[in-house]
Formats: sequence, structure tokens, C-alpha cells
Amino acid sequence: QGIILDWWAYMQIQVKFKKDSKEQGIYKEVQKLDQILTGKDTKFITRTYNYLLEVELEEEIVKGPMIAWARNVGHNINLDEWEKTWTKNWKLTLSTAFKENQYKM
Repeated sequence: QGIILDWWAYMQIQVKFKKDSKEQGIYKEVQKLDQILTGKDTKFITRTYNYLLEVELEEEIVKGPMIAWARNVGHNINLDEWEKTWTKNWKLTLSTAFKENQYKM
């Protein structure tokens, strides 16, 4: 409404928003918890409890190799980092096996 911003200030605000949304998890779309909080009041406590229980159990998953990682490397790794590393290494393993098969031909 009549606010005039210079292009540089506008760009700084946009960059800051994008950075914060990636780092701190600012979501534009409606999440499951938002749906529970803005939904009907019927079974509100049950739905909230089940959601919180699901989130808590999701974060408590610790795999044996993750414990070995912590012992060998010296710092813990969370589940998201573990899955990202696992997927990356799995793709690398598949591509290496594919290359070996190509060389054999």
C-alpha cells in the first residue's frame, strides 16, 4: 500500500527469507499439525496425541550402524543425515557396479 522499496533492499529481504525458510523450516503449504490445529474440535486431543507420539517415535529411531558411526567418527549423526548419506552411497555403489559390468563387456 504505497510502500516503495529500493531493489537492493527487496533483494536482501528475499534472500534472507529463502535462507531462513531452508534453515529454520518455514513452510508455505499447510502441514499436518496445522491441519489438526485448525480442524474440527472432535477428537482434537486424540489426534494431537497421536501426532506427537508419531513425531517422538520417529526421532528415537537409532540404528546399529549409526552407533558405530558415532564411535568411529567421534560425533553423532541424526536420522536425516544418515538417510541422506545412505542414499548417496547406495547410488554410488550401484553406479560402481554398473561401471564394472561395462568394463567386463
